[in-house]
Amino acid sequence: MVPRRSGRRAAGLDAADLIPYLAGQVGQASLARLDGSAHPELDQHVAAVADAVSAELRERCNDYVQLLGFLVNYASGIVAAASGEGWQPMPDHQPLDWESTRLAAVCHLVRQLTDGPAASRASDGG
Repeated sequence: MVPRRSGRRAAGLDAADLIPYLAGQVGQASLARLDGSAHPELDQHVAAVADAVSAELRERCNDYVQLLGFLVNYASGIVAAASGEGWQPMPDHQPLDWESTRLAAVCHLVRQLTDGPAASRASDGG
């Protein structure tokens, strides 16, 4: 389900409204393709995204809401920039490209964040 923004008709949605959804879908599918075996390239992408988080959020990198928001915006930015250049996700029978691997890395970090202790504290209000 695609959320509606107040005051807009469903037909009034544009590509920018779908970018976070597409980023999540491609990232999750890419991460699923990589599950079950070691992928040093994915590890490098995870480290690069973690560095971007640290550089951007600094002392706020332990704030669950700030971190999750940053990761969603980061992934959305990848999709927006790449799709503006004509990028499309790789078919399942081809190796992942840079963009799909980076989105997989973001989803890996989101999964760690939402499955970890910080998620429990945030959902408990603390």
